[in-house]
Amino acid sequence: MDFWSEIFMALRRNKLRTILTGFAISWGIFMLIILLSVGNGLKNGVNTNFADRAKNTYTIWSSETELPYKGHKANRWITLTDKDIEYLENHLYHVDEVSPVFTKGGMLIFSDKSKSVQVEGVRPIYKNIQGIKIMEGRFINDNDMKTKAKVVVIDKTTAELVKDKIISDKEQENPVKARKTKRYKNDDISILGQLVMINDINFTIIGVFEGQMWGNMGQCYAPFSTMQLIYNENNRYYQLSFTTKGLETKEDNENFSKELKRNMALLHEFSPDDQRGVWIDSQMLNALETNKIFNTINIFIWVIGIAMLISGVVGVTNIMRITVKERTVEIGIRKALGAKPRSILMSIVMEALIITTVFGYAGMFVGMGLMEVINKIMETVNAGKGANEAAVFLNLSVDIKIVFMATLVLIISGVIAGLAPAWKAVNVKPVEAMSNRS
Repeated sequence: MDFWSEIFMALRRNKLRTILTGFAISWGIFMLIILLSVGNGLKNGVNTNFADRAKNTYTIWSSETELPYKGHKANRWITLTDKDIEYLENHLYHVDEVSPVFTKGGMLIFSDKSKSVQVEGVRPIYKNIQGIKIMEGRFINDNDMKTKAKVVVIDKTTAELVKDKIISDKEQENPVKARKTKRYKNDDISILGQLVMINDINFTIIGVFEGQMWGNMGQCYAPFSTMQLIYNENNRYYQLSFTTKGLETKEDNENFSKELKRNMALLHEFSPDDQRGVWIDSQMLNALETNKIFNTINIFIWVIGIAMLISGVVGVTNIMRITVKERTVEIGIRKALGAKPRSILMSIVMEALIITTVFGYAGMFVGMGLMEVINKIMETVNAGKGANEAAVFLNLSVDIKIVFMATLVLIISGVIAGLAPAWKAVNVKPVEAMSNRS
């Protein structure tokens, strides 16, 4: 009891200094948790936005050439054709499913409501290529392609605009029921079969999907054959998307991309060294590059976090040095009265241990608690977002094992930091210590 009373009395005697040193330790652990959680949240958010897309997806865009080649001038526009699709499907083993993509911007109009949209003419297989999730109805099928049907699949946010207009009209038709039910939104209202006008052409809604687009522009999918007919773009493609098989590593995908670029250059007679001509994008290579960026960010976060922890350990070292200096006379008297070096050493080291343990775990619990609160708030906010709004941060969390290990390392470092001045105090001779009374 005397041993512990002595330690707590020393801590109470220097409250401000103890609190400031403890705050540095708590702040180090707290900021490490915050930084790691934000880094993981950013990674989770970005990965979630692309999680539904096939990791082995490739996209080819037509472009202008940069170099003259075999009598062709520079700045020649390369247009993709059926030959490119035939080549991809029949001459490249790694290519699995191919869909041309015809993109057209425009305005979707439903009654007196309107919204800017991007319409993509695609094949039914595009649903698997991009991992499109259907919420209601269906996606484009082979019959739609064959009959060139004027049907469209719209994103959730655009569907809400259509649904809100239907609800508004029903409320005006029956205001009594509207007052009783508060809102017709409580009813199960389907927009399937509704006609919408896109660029002055009527389309029938056949499905609603969860979108992942930035900004306020809506996203729609229509049969590729229909878009070809409307805009008279037969055998002309500006984008091809396809999935691959058997490409598991970065090296495999890089070699495939180089081979694809060489063969496309051969098909369209532009220089293999031309940086343009066609643009080739690999979802897997993008994912690998993104992971590399996140790894760099994590290293940067750990460097900052460790620097903060070191500053806390330095604070403990300094306070122990000051404590030993202030108690030099006391230590000399105790040694003169027969106090054992072990008891003096333990009392000083225990001060460092108590400060680092209490404030270290306090910082840890506050940091983790704050992250839980932020996650709850973000869940509430994201629940009210449209599906087209991509998440930037998601599930701000950190591995509990890493947190406990970091805190434990801090505590051990704090004890070691207090050991040096404690050992110095033990080796002070009573005569020398009492001579420093002044």
